[in-house]
Amino acid sequence: MSSLDSAKIQRYILTFGYGNRKDYQLFLYYIQMFDVKCVVDVRISPRAWSRKWYKEQLQSLCVSKNVKYLSKTALGNTSGKENWIPPNQEEADAAIQEIAKLSRQENILLLCAEINPLQCHRKDVADRLGKIVSLPIKHLE
Repeated sequence: MSSLDSAKIQRYILTFGYGNRKDYQLFLYYIQMFDVKCVVDVRISPRAWSRKWYKEQLQSLCVSKNVKYLSKTALGNTSGKENWIPPNQEEADAAIQEIAKLSRQENILLLCAEINPLQCHRKDVADRLGKIVSLPIKHLE
């Protein structure tokens, strides 16, 4: 069995930060390698320095690969730091529950801008999801 096959068997909550990447090569590699069925954008504002990482472009890319794309601004961060302070806790709680249901059925990937997961709020979002659904978390870089 190849490493690609073994990765597809294991279920994860995956996270990925695009950082200053100029193309989708690594992002698409991870989607295929881990058989991701849904990308959940956890940015408070789904825009970037490069239009490639704007919500509309990501949504088109994901659809072209038969992957769902969800923008969950309720899971965004208002702290300006790595600790997660959502814009509205009640909306964040509802979004977490929605994403938890999805992650029980398929591999999801939480997407944010910060390349280092230890400096990004997506780590806190993933930890909260992981506790709800009892899935391991894998931070992809």
